[in-house]
Amino acid sequence: MPKYLILIVLLLCGMMLCADELDDKVRQLQQLQSQLETAERKAKQTADKRKQTDSEIQRTSSLKRITDQNVKKYRSEERVVRDSLSEVQRRLVTAEERIDGLHDAQNAELNMLLRVDRSYSPRRISHRDHRYLQSLMVQHKRDVDIISGYRAALMQSQEIHNAEAARIKRDLQKESSQARRYSNQISKLNNEKKKLSKEEQALQQNIAKLKKDAKELESLINRLIADSGRELPSYEFTQIKIAWPVKGKIIRKFGQETKSYNTSVVSNGIDIAVREGTNVVAVDDGEVIFSDRYGGQGKLIIIDHKNGYFSLYGYNSDLLVSRNATVKRGQVIARSGVTGSAAEPSLHFELRKDGKAINPVPYFE
Repeated sequence: MPKYLILIVLLLCGMMLCADELDDKVRQLQQLQSQLETAERKAKQTADKRKQTDSEIQRTSSLKRITDQNVKKYRSEERVVRDSLSEVQRRLVTAEERIDGLHDAQNAELNMLLRVDRSYSPRRISHRDHRYLQSLMVQHKRDVDIISGYRAALMQSQEIHNAEAARIKRDLQKESSQARRYSNQISKLNNEKKKLSKEEQALQQNIAKLKKDAKELESLINRLIADSGRELPSYEFTQIKIAWPVKGKIIRKFGQETKSYNTSVVSNGIDIAVREGTNVVAVDDGEVIFSDRYGGQGKLIIIDHKNGYFSLYGYNSDLLVSRNATVKRGQVIARSGVTGSAAEPSLHFELRKDGKAINPVPYFE
C-alpha cells in the first residue's frame, strides 16, 4: 500500500477516534449537567426545609417563653395561696384552742355553780357568788358563739383556699407539661436543623465539585471540537428573539414551585393554556430529532437548532413532522392537546442550552 494511503487511513482513523471521544465527552457533560441540576434542586429544597425549621424553632421558642411566664406566675400564686392557707389554718387552730379553753372554763364554772347551789339551797339564800358565776357563764357562752362563728368563717376560707390551690396546681402541672413538650420539640428541631445544615453543606460541596468537573470537561470538549474541525455552537438564532410556539396564558412557570403541604416541584419549562387542536409552530429553524410519544410529555417533538439550543414541545394531540425533518421558523409542527401528564389543554414548552433547561420566556419576541 502506498505511504500516502496509509497516512490517509491513519488520519481518518484518528478523526473517527477523536469524534467518538468527543461524543463520549459530550454525553458525560450532559450527565454532569443533569447531576448538577438534581444537586442544586436538592440543595434548594434542603435550604427551604432548614429555613422552615428555623421558623418553627422561633415559633416554638416564643410559645415556650409564654408558657414559662405562665409557670412562673402560677408558682408565685401557689406560694401566695399556700401562705394564706397556712395563716388561715394557724388562726383556725388558735380558734379551736380558744373554744376548747372556754368550754373547759364553762365546765369548771358549772361545777362551781352546782356546789354553790348545794350549799345555799337549803337556806334559800341567793348568794352573790351564784349571780357572778351565772353572769360569767353567760359571758363565756357569748364568747363561744362569737369564736364559733369566727371558726366557721375560717373553715369556709380554708375551703376556698384549698379549691384555689387545687386549681393553681392543675394549671401549673398543665403549663409545666406543655413547657417540657416545647423543650423536647425545640431539641428535636435543633437536631433536625443540624442534620439539614450538614446535608446542605454536603450538597454544596458536591455542587462545587460538579461545577468544577463540568468546567474542566467543557474545556476538554472545546479542545476536542477544535481538533476535530467541528464548529463551536454559535448560540445565535435566525433572529434576535425566537417565536412563540403558541399564543396563550402561561399556567405553569419555569423553575421551582411550592405546592400544598410545603411540597416543591421543579418545571424545566413552561405550560401555555390553549384550546385543544391549536397550531404549534417551530420557534426557529432546525432539525427534528425526536417525534413520538414520550412518558409524561405525551406526544413530543424535539428540535435541534444547530446552534447549541434545543426546543421541546409536549402534550400534543397530533405530530405533523417526523424525525430528521428540516423545519423553518413559524412552521406548524403539531397540534396541541391533553396527552401525557397534562391536566388541561395546553402546550408544554422547554428551551435547552447544551442540554440544560433554561427559562425560555426572556428569549421570546
